[in-house]
Amino acid sequence: MKIPHQFRFILAVSIAAATFAIAETKPAKPAPDAKALAAAAAGVAATVNGEAITNAEVEEAFARIAASRGMPVTAVPTDQKAGVLKMILDDIINERLVTKASAAIKVEPAAVDAEFEKILAAQEAKTGKKPSLEDVKKDLAQAGMTLESLKENISKRLQQRLWMDEQIKDKAAVPTDPEAKDFYEKNPLHFEQPETVRASHILFRLTQDASPEKVTATQKRAEAVVALAKKEDFAKLAEELSEDPSAKGRGGDLSFFARKGQMVEPFAEAAFKLQKGEVSPEPVRTEFGYHIIKVTDRKAGGKQTFDEAKPQIVAFLSREKKKTAIDGVIAEMRSKADVKINAAAPAPAQSTLVKPTK
Repeated sequence: MKIPHQFRFILAVSIAAATFAIAETKPAKPAPDAKALAAAAAGVAATVNGEAITNAEVEEAFARIAASRGMPVTAVPTDQKAGVLKMILDDIINERLVTKASAAIKVEPAAVDAEFEKILAAQEAKTGKKPSLEDVKKDLAQAGMTLESLKENISKRLQQRLWMDEQIKDKAAVPTDPEAKDFYEKNPLHFEQPETVRASHILFRLTQDASPEKVTATQKRAEAVVALAKKEDFAKLAEELSEDPSAKGRGGDLSFFARKGQMVEPFAEAAFKLQKGEVSPEPVRTEFGYHIIKVTDRKAGGKQTFDEAKPQIVAFLSREKKKTAIDGVIAEMRSKADVKINAAAPAPAQSTLVKPTK
């Protein structure tokens, strides 16, 4: 089942704390009155039960998100920025409501530390290397945060999550077998699987502007390792010699990938010519350098059976049910809250900035 992925690890935490990623609400925009116009002129974007949200707060949240994505705010087109600001304002409103409702929930420091360690472990699984505290601090600085503010945000996120879980515990039932089967039958294209191979590689890096001498030296080095790779432990060689840090710690393993769209073309073409257990007869040149490739497994293409797809379907439908339940809680809170959007502020968004992964 094809389910898209999103966001880098620090960004996911920083935005989740600011926006909670919890609702899709569509409140009607109130008609402006004299007080609203005066508040907007004073820089107030909205009020939530009398508490102000300033335009500066919305802009600052936007700047943090842009920084976390490694882009200047000026890179966002003006017409698109307006829509993002609407989403951010709506998320801040929801976050204020949930923060107040969850204020009595106690979060132990140990729980915050455990969540922080999960973030580091996720990054280690992705890159093969656990980030140091200095690495984390650098990433946070790019998002306008500190380690202390991150942990405060983690604590707030846990507090909100515990409260929300309590609100929806009887409203997000586990998907039934008939529901899963119905989804499978109505979405056949989701379960078509292309032919895939699982490969490991040893990379000798080359910049695209490398000198002819450097290219020749790197090629000869790679050719020498091809001979070793055919008779020695490939994973061990990858750990010792590969210059790809993301796969080096996994013995060069790149897991399964399809012929198109996941690897650069020369690499994929070479890998799909190999049989299981075979090493590329010569180094493969790509934009990254020279690769020695070993195919460790192959899977034929075809449609997943229902039993094969069922765990993924159940997980997906569970997320959808949970999101629907959360949306209902937020909608009820919004209906009871005194929320005023000022005339000069961004209008409420039609969807949240951050949604559950599908």
